[in-house]
Amino acid sequence: MHWIDKVARALVQRGKRHVIASGISISGHIHIGHCNDVFIADGIRRAVEELGGEAEAIWYADDFDPMRRVPWPLPESYKQYLGMPYSRIPSPDPNYENFVEYFSKPFVESLREFGIKVRVYSGSEVYRSGKMADLIRTALERSDEIREILNRFRDRPLPEGWLPYDAVCEKCGRLATTIAYGWHDDFVEYRCEGCDYVAGCGHEGEADFTKGEGKLTWRVEWPARWKLLGVTCEPFGKDHAVVGGSYDTGKLIAERVFGCEAPYPVPYEWVSLKGRRMSSSKGVVFTLPEWLEIAEPELLRYFIFRSKPMKAKEFDPGLPLLDLCDEYDLVEGVYFGEVSVGERRREQLRRIYELSQVGATPSSRPQRVSYRLAAVLGQVTRDEAHAVEVLVAKNILVKPREFDVKMALERLKRARNWVKKYAPGHMRFELLERLPEEIKQSLSDGQKAGLKRLAADLGARDYSPIELHNHIHSVARELGVEPPSLFKAIYLVLIGRDSGPRAGNFLFALDKDFVIKRFEEAAS
Repeated sequence: MHWIDKVARALVQRGKRHVIASGISISGHIHIGHCNDVFIADGIRRAVEELGGEAEAIWYADDFDPMRRVPWPLPESYKQYLGMPYSRIPSPDPNYENFVEYFSKPFVESLREFGIKVRVYSGSEVYRSGKMADLIRTALERSDEIREILNRFRDRPLPEGWLPYDAVCEKCGRLATTIAYGWHDDFVEYRCEGCDYVAGCGHEGEADFTKGEGKLTWRVEWPARWKLLGVTCEPFGKDHAVVGGSYDTGKLIAERVFGCEAPYPVPYEWVSLKGRRMSSSKGVVFTLPEWLEIAEPELLRYFIFRSKPMKAKEFDPGLPLLDLCDEYDLVEGVYFGEVSVGERRREQLRRIYELSQVGATPSSRPQRVSYRLAAVLGQVTRDEAHAVEVLVAKNILVKPREFDVKMALERLKRARNWVKKYAPGHMRFELLERLPEEIKQSLSDGQKAGLKRLAADLGARDYSPIELHNHIHSVARELGVEPPSLFKAIYLVLIGRDSGPRAGNFLFALDKDFVIKRFEEAAS
């Protein structure tokens, strides 16, 4: 059973209706590492509904948190906003309302393309609406009990009189710099003293907690949110799952202070980008719009659901993306019974494939153009019509449906983008319009014999990309030529370089008559 289904089954055993929460602090560009939260939440929602339960997935933007550092790519002038709530910081782009919209809107608007169905909440709006007021009052009334819970896990105990509330200073607008020292009625009394990364202004004042003039501290806000929204399950990063972490303290506060059950936890590992942990503030990011430029949305869903949540994931938009595409295409073949694996593994892969789909699972296998072939074909075809003509002529698309053609063109478009942005140098090429004499003269007798033989074989029959690649090896062995030497000759006479894209895909994508003519010319 897939881990998503195990979570869903456990939830349905607890009750029929569920709210699966996800969210992120809007500290910069929202990247694919943050997708663990919302993709897992939506996956659990789907699985609960498949079991007959009722479920809703939500995404909560922590946009009322203070800015702790200036995120990439904003200028240093933004240091003036350190400690202020994200929702009150101006946008660097006039096309967006504020800092939060600038960083979150591209992410939220892309979710639909990935098949993610969530209700979006804004933390700042929730506080301004007064919906948190009763829970804030409860937290203030029982602050001693909350302090006792938190102090169990702290090296430096919170002091007597501590209150779980951060007010927004009415003078300097900062949230991170205030210390709450008393409260009465609907007001929290505070001093703007400063914090470890920005100075306070020294102002003393009162904040009305019913009007969003401040917020609960994180470890108290999280369980209060569970209570407010009726959260029954929540995926979250492994840092919250450590012993004595936010989930442990939140569970105790939820049960003892707010009188609710903590949600079913689904901790997950980080996603790294080419060996570096993704970071919004440091600019180590790869966003959903960037993903859609080079790969199908199903591929990111597959990337997330193919392994258990606590297994570390690494993404590299370079050559490893091609391996991921090959893997997905193989799993698609398993799903439709065209690739054989063991029964247990087959059932696992079938479920992963279902969870990877943006919408309903296809009723028959799509005619998929391999990404490796698309990366080559995109460099040698004139336009979409020519590309489809080549794919049909080479039997990659056989009596294609409109859906198959659309999908093939989408992959070609994304592969072209990939070649421009992320492909290594050997994957990019331009065909030689004519064969330079110096290249012809540089070929050995063995290389020429190999090219002559390949020209004849290509004229006699059609090969698939894999067959072509293997056939080159066979021809080299039969003629007593080192295979690398024959591959080198192929690239030299076609693109004027020692190396290039994988030979099978490369030759397959080219016009066969052109290849035969060029090989014959080189061998003469």
